[in-house]
Amino acid sequence: MSSPTPRISVVLPVRNGEHHVESRVIQVLEAMSDLTRGATEVIVVDDGSKDSTPEVLSELKARYPQVRIVRHSRPRGLEAAGQTGLERSTGELVFIQETDATVRIEDMRRLLRMSEDKSVVAARAESTPRPLSGALMRRLRAFGTHADTAESPSESPATKTSLQMIRRPHLQQLASQRGRHYRLNGETVHSTSLESA
Repeated sequence: MSSPTPRISVVLPVRNGEHHVESRVIQVLEAMSDLTRGATEVIVVDDGSKDSTPEVLSELKARYPQVRIVRHSRPRGLEAAGQTGLERSTGELVFIQETDATVRIEDMRRLLRMSEDKSVVAARAESTPRPLSGALMRRLRAFGTHADTAESPSESPATKTSLQMIRRPHLQQLASQRGRHYRLNGETVHSTSLESA
């Protein structure tokens, strides 16, 4: 019996990620089990890694049947890796991580909510860590938290993350002459969140 066609595909590009790719994949699998009841696949595109990333990915694939692995024989860039993952995906909705960084689950949740509007055929979320405001820090300290002793963004480099969502059935239309008739809308959302480690 074949497995059901996944409703959602998540594409994760990686290069030389032997130390972090396992936690990224598990994070996405756990998040997707919370965010959706539909079948999900995670496609990891190894962009010509020279470390032990291929071995780590083989172990992940053996443990998690919803993980698929695609490998570039030589580095072609993260954008090319994202395109390869899109081409190999089978889900109705495809999420593509644009950076070799941890997926921000809040961005995925926001894009998933946007996908409920069937008129949205593609969207993108981008996040850049910023320091918490002084007012929020004072309020957290007043409640006896230790948020002010946590690692601050100035102590670690801020990693911009971006995630695309594409409604797969519309890809042909976007590439055709009719694609010029789609309207592009942009909006900026600023949010602050504390995430558990």
